[in-house]
Amino acid sequence: MQVQLYYFSGTGNSLSMAREIGKRLPGSVLVPIVGALKKNDIKTTAETVGIVFPIHNLSTPKIVDRFLSRADLSSARYIFAVATRFCSDRVFLKMDRMLKKQGKKINAWFSQEMVCNYLPLFRIPPEEAINRMELNLPGELDRLTDIVSAARVHRPRDSFPLFLISRFIFFPVSVFIDRCRFPGMARSFYADEACTGCGVCQGVCLADRIRVVSGRPVWDLSKECLYCFACLHYCPAGAIQLKGRKTAGKGRYHHTAVRVADIADQKRVEG
Repeated sequence: MQVQLYYFSGTGNSLSMAREIGKRLPGSVLVPIVGALKKNDIKTTAETVGIVFPIHNLSTPKIVDRFLSRADLSSARYIFAVATRFCSDRVFLKMDRMLKKQGKKINAWFSQEMVCNYLPLFRIPPEEAINRMELNLPGELDRLTDIVSAARVHRPRDSFPLFLISRFIFFPVSVFIDRCRFPGMARSFYADEACTGCGVCQGVCLADRIRVVSGRPVWDLSKECLYCFACLHYCPAGAIQLKGRKTAGKGRYHHTAVRVADIADQKRVEG
């Protein structure tokens, strides 16, 4: 089975998920969405296409929307999507609407709860909680890849309570934040006194909006932030903060199997 796995990952969860899926599906090729979007044409060649992504603003990240609007998936007979955070079916139905222009839809979708790393609202969970999530993952991955290998339709719908919450609470909140682009957040990144000028933030910034100048990171505000938070979580000194959002003291997280170079490698443009 020929499989292309497109992924977007800021702190490694989605890349780790894509890797594990790829191990279970022979013939898989991993393709970073960030790099793919740098090409003039994005045309898949596989019969099976997977899209792996985190949840941003209760929905798909903007860069995934951009990918779906540009990618030619005409070769795909089977398309599946994996969100690395539990989410409503509304997320995948939105993807359906974008793919409808090509006469395609998501044949199978999955949402897998992994570590939430959105520091403006949440603290990083304790290590034992992270370990519990990891222990549950192999079984879920086996179930997922069994469904994909057999090309089965898997489109689970929300329970009635989640349906109401996702349509009448999540949706308006998502629309508001989307239109305001996370009010002021892109302008609020800074490095505190712990910064050593090591340049990791520049390397992992998937939007290429960070440059280290005179030993300090400087954010180019003319470039669109992808809100991947790679700079925040991969900083070895924990020096990257967000003004007014109390990110200090909330911990930092990135997947232990995903290195700085792996995140930065998403910016490569494949032939």
